[in-house]
Amino acid sequence: MHNSTRKKAELIQKMVADNYLPERQDRCKLWVYRNHVRRVIPMSERTFWRYVTMDVTSTGSVTEEEDVRQLKLFE
Repeated sequence: MHNSTRKKAELIQKMVADNYLPERQDRCKLWVYRNHVRRVIPMSERTFWRYVTMDVTSTGSVTEEEDVRQLKLFE
């Protein structure tokens, strides 16, 4: 994950944490996207949901040795 993507995800997660109220149905996460996030950072709703669920605490990137799903061409 690139640093710019991680920073945007952190910003969006902070905006959701500040404005989302789980006890109120009119302040859902979709409302936060439509009224706060989309005005600051133009993005699709799908990207918003991906950034909300993204793990921004991990700093390391996945290398070829660590990724078990990656097929090996020559071994």
